[in-house]
Amino acid sequence: MNKFVKVVSLLMALIMCLGMIACSNGAAPASETKNEAAPAAETKDDSKKEGSGTGRDVGLAQPEAAKDLDGTFEVGVVCALSSTHAATNGWLMASLEATQAYVNGNGGIDGKKLIYTLYDPESDASTLKQRLTDIKNSGAVLAIAGVNDALAPAAAQWASENEYPVFLTSNTSTEITLGNYSDYAFSMGKNAWGFGKILALHCVGKEGKKNFCFVGTDGAATIDAENFLLYEGKKIDPNFEMLGSFRINFNDTEFSNIIAAATALNPEMVLQQGGGPNFVSFCQQASLFGLFDFCDVYNDLVTDASTNQPLIEGDEFPYGKTHGITTLPFWDIKNMDEDLQYYYDLWSKTEIATTNGYLVSEHALNYYNIMKCMLLAVDDCVKNGKDYNDPKVLTEAISNVKWSDYNGNHYFRTGIDNQFVSNLYYGTSAYSDEYPGVAICGPDWETYSGEEFLPSAEEMKAWAADHNWDTTRFN
Repeated sequence: MNKFVKVVSLLMALIMCLGMIACSNGAAPASETKNEAAPAAETKDDSKKEGSGTGRDVGLAQPEAAKDLDGTFEVGVVCALSSTHAATNGWLMASLEATQAYVNGNGGIDGKKLIYTLYDPESDASTLKQRLTDIKNSGAVLAIAGVNDALAPAAAQWASENEYPVFLTSNTSTEITLGNYSDYAFSMGKNAWGFGKILALHCVGKEGKKNFCFVGTDGAATIDAENFLLYEGKKIDPNFEMLGSFRINFNDTEFSNIIAAATALNPEMVLQQGGGPNFVSFCQQASLFGLFDFCDVYNDLVTDASTNQPLIEGDEFPYGKTHGITTLPFWDIKNMDEDLQYYYDLWSKTEIATTNGYLVSEHALNYYNIMKCMLLAVDDCVKNGKDYNDPKVLTEAISNVKWSDYNGNHYFRTGIDNQFVSNLYYGTSAYSDEYPGVAICGPDWETYSGEEFLPSAEEMKAWAADHNWDTTRFN
């Protein structure tokens, strides 16, 4: 059996054991999971609420301190439970469990126990909107759209229409920030424009690359990454060009034909977009057709554990041939601030991480930052006597959140794109004896602050005008 298939099968089995596989109506059954070191969270059954029946408390393990908390602070999470994207749910569950342990072990949120309730969008934009409506109607304080970038614009649109706070964890596209801008949709993922700009600065500006091919999925952020690598690259070298663009479906059985065609173009670099099974197939086919003999791949998966560990376990990962962006230099843990080290330790000690040997992935930092936003926003509301259960009040408080840590200065670019600002890191994949199960960035990795790579309001307004999107908020 293929090594990746084994890993996915194991993951799916684990998810079923945790009670996470969706029912026919999109529900996640209540978890029966318990941790010997701590009692499971209370199970909250929404199935009898009017208009509900689409979500259950995930029942993740809680620290002993959670016993003394009064009431619950419920957060609805829309995430893939029944599609190929569910293959990486193990890393997601570890992130949710770690944030619960962090919050509930330190007094909760306003003295209340943090709980997450999972909802399945069934890979459909209209179903995603219904799940968000179910979350709002359930009494949850806010929602997290832990969906891919193909569905994220629909979540941003729903947040605007319903005036309800939603955190988006996918890579951030202009379809979200410009086409479906919302004061209520907070973009936590890597900004695709910024991602393209960093690649242009390094690959075109420093290495003098002259061309590239694109091989990736058809999501809004992946298309942006392609467009903005070319756009920003031409600012540096007007002759920089894209030799070809190849779109891949997650179920595409003609992957080999696409890789063969891209290889025949003899590009200086390949921009690859699409994680999980897609990236695994890309690397396998690229090795088969000799692409890595003359050309390297650039993406945002250079150290992402949820994508790379299956390849590494199968001894198929192309160390030194994969370059790109990461959000969390986990290999630099000794230099992290104590708060992030504490969270990292909690994540690493979750049952699913220890059982399967998982290392922190991109999921982890997204949910850590969302947790920090919730804590700071609610604390501000409590100090100022405001009701954070009011979506408009909580949204305003989240918009004003600011802090600085190991990963830079953090705030939301309100009135521009509502992008969460954080450092990004560029590097080349390398093997490490300390982290043999996942790639790290080599010794010369670079740090880019949000102020360096994010587009200005003027640039975004000009791009929006060219695409006939609303620009009134920039006036």
